[in-house]
Amino acid sequence: MTTELFGRATNYARGVLSELTNDDLRRPTPCEGWNAGRVVLHLADVIDALIGLLETGMLALPQPPRTNDLRPVALVEERLAKLTHAFTVAADATRVENATIAGAVELTTHGWDIGLARHPAHRIPESLAEDVLALVSPTLNVSSRGENFAAPVDVPSNSSASDRLLAFLGRVPRH
Repeated sequence: MTTELFGRATNYARGVLSELTNDDLRRPTPCEGWNAGRVVLHLADVIDALIGLLETGMLALPQPPRTNDLRPVALVEERLAKLTHAFTVAADATRVENATIAGAVELTTHGWDIGLARHPAHRIPESLAEDVLALVSPTLNVSSRGENFAAPVDVPSNSSASDRLLAFLGRVPRH
């Protein structure tokens, strides 16, 4: 299930990225102080961290983070190709499982950040949001949020799966 979910999250993020223009890269995102271009570069860093997790068992973002690239969307595609290769040669099942979980959450969340920069009403597809929320909610607690996720935001229980996932991850859903 997680491998399939990771594939859906990857396809979602790729779809969002495929719509970006150079002008869109300067648009603000819901991440305070971050434009779409910076989030795209962060996504490349996240993918490198997932590759590292598969290869070494350690999940760590590259330091210093990327801050400039003339073709950030192409960079993400290149990194995704390397990640696909890393999955094919990974021998440790626990690392693969951890990378697919982290990747599904990151690609979905940052796909939304970038999508919202282009369209104020952008939503995560409901089935993807439901499945990512079901995957992450049992494992992301107060102690594991660290600096990566803010405290959950309250939303009505009848909110869309997209809004419930975003709120759970500490983001304020936009309507």
